[in-house]
Amino acid sequence: MLACVPAAPVAVLLWRSPFGPLAALLAVGPVYLAWRSLRRCRPEHAARQTAVRALAQAVHIKDRYTRGHGERVGFAAVLIARELGLDEDRTEVLRCAGILHDIGKLGVPARLLRKEGPLTPAERRIMEQHPEHGAEIVRGLDFLGEARAAVLHHHERMDGRGYPHGLAGERIPEVARIVAVADAFDAMTSTRSYRRGRPVAAALEELERCAGTQFDPRMVAALRRALAAHGWPFTEEPEQPEQPGQPGKSGQPGESVRPGQSVTGHVPVPREQCAGARTGDGVAV
Repeated sequence: MLACVPAAPVAVLLWRSPFGPLAALLAVGPVYLAWRSLRRCRPEHAARQTAVRALAQAVHIKDRYTRGHGERVGFAAVLIARELGLDEDRTEVLRCAGILHDIGKLGVPARLLRKEGPLTPAERRIMEQHPEHGAEIVRGLDFLGEARAAVLHHHERMDGRGYPHGLAGERIPEVARIVAVADAFDAMTSTRSYRRGRPVAAALEELERCAGTQFDPRMVAALRRALAAHGWPFTEEPEQPEQPGQPGKSGQPGESVRPGQSVTGHVPVPREQCAGARTGDGVAV
């Protein structure tokens, strides 16, 4: 509509000029066509956002431990993307990728997602299929573009020890390397039913410890800069001090973690793969 304002007097001048009405139509025509295209795009964009939200809600219903996780991962991915100077189209793709990165858990049995104890090797193999399930679920959503690569590869590692394809270094798509850092950061800073979230500074320290082996150092550095500039709006208020004799709250002295439970994510993993372990295996998310 704003483009039509300066176009109108130009059209009048051309109409009265020696070039005549044809020149006026040639000037206004492209503006009108662009306006019509934008009007058609608005409902289409809204429909896309509705589809993304609906898929994310399906994951939340099935996996109660990660409610809101996808939206926060999308937010962190956007912070990284903007710090890296990516254009707005790719930034929006990364937001969608963060929201939908765990969509493949719809293909994982609920009993595994909610299992209290450690997963058996066979169960872990089933759990590690969720990126491939997710890629299949979003395959027909062409508007997601690069987001599909992030869904498939967000558990790859820089040292090639990730899954599902064991990609290493620059072979891992850039969007997947961004989402991997955003995913791990939110997993560590989010409060779950069995423990309090870590402080932002502690989570960043763990990401930096695993940079180069598990995470792309450039993405970790970008997240640190973005958080220094903008903060993390999901930081929770500290708990009130415990009263003597009361059992410890999550994240406080006396906290208990369910057997086999990762301290960075709801997926039970072996202890040596948990964040904070000094074996070099990295952050479990």
